[in-house]
Amino acid sequence: KDVRATELTEKLEHLNVLYENSKNDKKIASVICGWHDEHIHTEFMSSEGMNRVWSFQRSLVNATVTARDGSDVVSYRTRHGGEGGLELIEKCDLAELGSYAKESAIRLLKAERSPSGKLPLVADRDLTGVYIHEALGHPCEADLVAAGDSCLDGKLGQKIGNEIVTVVDDPTIRGGYGAHPIDDEGLDTREKCLIKNGVLNDYLNHRETAHHFGIEPNAGARAQDGLHHPLVRMSNTLIMGGTHNDLDELIEDIDYGVYACGSRGGQVDTGRGSFQFAAQEAWLIENGSISTPLKDVSVSGLTLQILKDVDGLTTDSRLAAPGFCGKGQTVPVGDGGPIMRIKEALVG
Repeated sequence: KDVRATELTEKLEHLNVLYENSKNDKKIASVICGWHDEHIHTEFMSSEGMNRVWSFQRSLVNATVTARDGSDVVSYRTRHGGEGGLELIEKCDLAELGSYAKESAIRLLKAERSPSGKLPLVADRDLTGVYIHEALGHPCEADLVAAGDSCLDGKLGQKIGNEIVTVVDDPTIRGGYGAHPIDDEGLDTREKCLIKNGVLNDYLNHRETAHHFGIEPNAGARAQDGLHHPLVRMSNTLIMGGTHNDLDELIEDIDYGVYACGSRGGQVDTGRGSFQFAAQEAWLIENGSISTPLKDVSVSGLTLQILKDVDGLTTDSRLAAPGFCGKGQTVPVGDGGPIMRIKEALVG
């Protein structure tokens, strides 16, 4: 459905469902809901004789739910969206989305502090996607490699992770928030396999960086809009699935560890290859089962070591929540994967 033809009152009706189901508990102090949609029409002409026209749209709803118990204040963020129009929002159970955000915020009030130290870690597909995007995807951007600001410089063709790890960046995934049919240098987009069975297989590049490295451009050029110069950017980035059927199978042999979900943000040093992320929520894993809810869980480590320590992936790889990536310019992106098990990570 064309977002340009959707009345503001209809958007507010949908947002109100999300809002009402997020706030109906006395422990909820505030709820902030948002709506973002855009219809993009691009006409691309170049000195090479290209003359291409395409249109598509994106839609997104989000909510931040804050809970309070005395002086203890916590918040939980949720979002839903992708490439498409109003139908994406209509297909989403906004009441369930709001209720889960509310329940998660309340659960965080009662959650215990995280244990600290090197522990087995299981990451949900949202946190897995954030790791793949931030800690691996950015170092794969060829402009950072050329500038000497990537831990993957000089490692093409080398094994950098467990052989079960395959990572792709794919702007052709329909519905993905980072989907686009043609890059901003006029090239047809395609799937790019960055890591194949643990081996660094490709960088993300555009024409300039492809020339620098003597390779073919792979349609990685994106610009925020027509007023900005295209940069090497990600689109929909995810790790492919493995052989474990579900979460229960991943954790059944973990005596003591952490199951971490979502992300509150973090920091990455692409040159050194180090990262730190804060999970939205987490649970203790004890004797192969999920037990106590945790809060204030952070995960840190070295990108290349974590890739080697990935030792389990569920079969069902898919994109998680949509988002935006900043690199001097802001572009919409998707990321995700399966549920991922890491043999050991620094948790605190």
